[in-house]
Amino acid sequence: MEAFFTEIAESPDVGSLWDSLKKAAATYGADKFSYHFTPVFASQVSRETQVMAEGFSLAWLDLYESADFRSVDPIPDVVMKAGHTISWDEALERVEHSPEVKAFVSAMQEYGIVNGFGVPLYGPDDRDAYGAFGFPEGHVPEVEQIVALTIIARAAHDRVCQLVNVEQGEIAFSRREAEVLELIAQGKSNPVIAQVLGISPDTVSTYVRRIYAKLGASDRVGAVIKALKLKLIAL
Repeated sequence: MEAFFTEIAESPDVGSLWDSLKKAAATYGADKFSYHFTPVFASQVSRETQVMAEGFSLAWLDLYESADFRSVDPIPDVVMKAGHTISWDEALERVEHSPEVKAFVSAMQEYGIVNGFGVPLYGPDDRDAYGAFGFPEGHVPEVEQIVALTIIARAAHDRVCQLVNVEQGEIAFSRREAEVLELIAQGKSNPVIAQVLGISPDTVSTYVRRIYAKLGASDRVGAVIKALKLKLIAL
């Protein structure tokens, strides 16, 4: 575990940090995990929350990002309220199973997302996040696995908070690039951004590539975190 702590502490950006988390998850038996980087005081399932995920099917990820499906997910907010690591089953026992929640749970089961736990991640200045680790069907994680992944997730979130809290850099965006970046930070997909700005999805994709290049990022979460770090946006 010490090797993971060293990698995380020395990670210069979110990409390398994510690689360390991938290795840690595999080492301790998790085949899927996610990280919800949340705006201050917001819900972990808000549209503005930036979600990174590994090991989930593309079909599930598309569904999770569609319409208001993510907002129905009851587990992250229950875990944050609990204040400690709990299993998904325990979290679901603590909520009222409305028709929407029942449909969400049914979808989880359909996509094989049935065995895992959530971790509340608290940071400075109310910069909180939610982490989750899932395991193959039929595999019940041992206490040692849960404890190790919980500690590693907390170390990773601490590092993300450190990466955010640095001085402003010298990156300049065009007006349109700045608009696209703000909408990305609000959790808007490329098609939605295109609709809001009245431009084509292909044009949005071009702006997104430019933003990634300027920020040295390879994904939406990394771009948002880097933009926060440089004080180019505020969440």
